[in-house]
Amino acid sequence: MYDLLIKNGIIIDPIEGKAKTNISLKDGKIAKLSQNDMAAKKEINAEGQYISPGFIDIHIHEDKLINNKIEFDVFKTIVLMGVTTAVGGNCGFSSQNLSNYFDELEKKKPLINYLSLSGYGSLREKAGVKDNYKDISGSKFKEIKRLLKEDLEAGSLGLSFGLEYTPGISTKEMIELSELIAEYPDRLVTAHYRFDSLRALESIAELIIISRETGQKIQISHLGSCTAYGQTTEALKMIEQANKAGVDLMADIYPYDAFSSYIGSAVFDPGCFKNWGINYQAVKILEGKYKGHKCTEEIFKYLRKNEVDTLVAVSAMDEEEIVEAIQNPLLMIASDGLLNNGQGHPRSAGTFPRVIAKYVREEKQISLKDAVKKMSYLPAKRIGLKQKGRIKAGYDADLTIFDFAKIKDNATFEEPTKAPTGINHVLIKGVEIVQQSKLTGKRSAEIIKL
Repeated sequence: MYDLLIKNGIIIDPIEGKAKTNISLKDGKIAKLSQNDMAAKKEINAEGQYISPGFIDIHIHEDKLINNKIEFDVFKTIVLMGVTTAVGGNCGFSSQNLSNYFDELEKKKPLINYLSLSGYGSLREKAGVKDNYKDISGSKFKEIKRLLKEDLEAGSLGLSFGLEYTPGISTKEMIELSELIAEYPDRLVTAHYRFDSLRALESIAELIIISRETGQKIQISHLGSCTAYGQTTEALKMIEQANKAGVDLMADIYPYDAFSSYIGSAVFDPGCFKNWGINYQAVKILEGKYKGHKCTEEIFKYLRKNEVDTLVAVSAMDEEEIVEAIQNPLLMIASDGLLNNGQGHPRSAGTFPRVIAKYVREEKQISLKDAVKKMSYLPAKRIGLKQKGRIKAGYDADLTIFDFAKIKDNATFEEPTKAPTGINHVLIKGVEIVQQSKLTGKRSAEIIKL
């Protein structure tokens, strides 16, 4: 007797492709695939629906722990769009006490399976370095290495750099820290590049050098917001050539032509608008008293000075380049989900259904099998999750069931957390976490520590 039978659906395995078959689940695992009926305690009739491995989001910005409380904000929006596993601690930002964050999240019971990187910027701040533009060495750098080792022993997936946010870090520092990560098996280094737009290719070259010098696999974060200003074709060639030469470099991307960040960050230092070829009107203010207002020079300068943690989005990227990157086999899909009290970029609630609805069904830019591969198998392989990312006997029963004809992202800049339609069931370890685009209240996910 199986725990659950999912019958009459069409599975989309990232390797084998489509097949109409029944799936039985037992003890949180996929037990058997069969054309025959199988006895189970419970059934889901998936007639006319597709069943994919649960989506794996390799790049999110997790909900913060404030006074030992976590308000499930990002975690909630991403599970509603079919994500069952996600990686936080990106762009150099993570909890300054990773072990405590794991403990508190475990107490609250996470909505999704969760892994975390250690953020270089957060480690730097914890070591007492407040100036992001300052290079460091000596005792401060030794302290950062000690703190990083502490995180790695606590189960951190690896290290994330936010080079555009902490311009003071040198390539030499990055190499030394990446060498430390390489001492730990199956860990990952990710990097929010040093420069975007006009100097994007310099950024790619720097990461190639670091990976080549250290032998450490490196993931380029949200490539589109680095290169989709006329540099994507050349950047992809560089990444492909590096891989052919034995360098382990891949990237992720979200399916929008607007990026998002805090207005007080170094991303918006003088000269940025000229580099992006935009003016103030390209900036969308996503929260606070100016939300919905057209950005002006006066408002921009006021927020930069007085409300530095205001989230904004900038429409500056080229849509054709976004498509080109999404089609590349070395890229996977990630949301870069980031919310502040429910406000932010719609990618936090729309990324995965948007890829299927827009780029698979409507525009036919990629196949459904390739899209699912980029949203499950590739990130699973990248972070070493050997029992996730496929629909195969023995794999974890993390599954997303959706209506291909109806799936659609509904989140907008005005309503960034609006849930998608067409995602009818999301299961983690065989337990139904989402049903008909609503949370069931059940929890079965885990903190994944290396």
